Amino acid sequence: MRKKERSFQGIESLIASGVEVKGDIVSQGSVRIDGYVEGNLNIKGDLILGEKGKLKGEAKAQNIMIAGRLEGKANAGTRLEIAATGAIIGDINAAILIIDEGGLLDGNSRMARAKDHNSDNERIHSLKKDQFSKAK
Repeated sequence: MRKKERSFQGIESLIASGVEVKGDIVSQGSVRIDGYVEGNLNIKGDLILGEKGKLKGEAKAQNIMIAGRLEGKANAGTRLEIAATGAIIGDINAAILIIDEGGLLDGNSRMARAKDHNSDNERIHSLKKDQFSKAK
């Protein structure tokens, strides 16, 4: 069986490995986290939590990819994906939920249909597998 290609918008902001942020983050674009964030995220674009990334708080974004560790709630407007290295300790809400073999969800999940699923899929771009590894 062929695996569906992962896809998200281009990253506009990066919190690199070794960076710690305490406080809420609001962004109109897409964000990638490879460091540590303690606070709530309200992202209009996509959120990628890299393998070394850790988030303690609530995350809201259009599409969410977890390859690191999230302790708190996650609310994806369309798609939430937990990679094989990813873990979510908390509740999630998404229209589409994908958990790769090895991925962990310790909490409740709620799924609802996306209002305009087709137009949202058209705006999503390819996400290469190496985006989960350490940012350079």
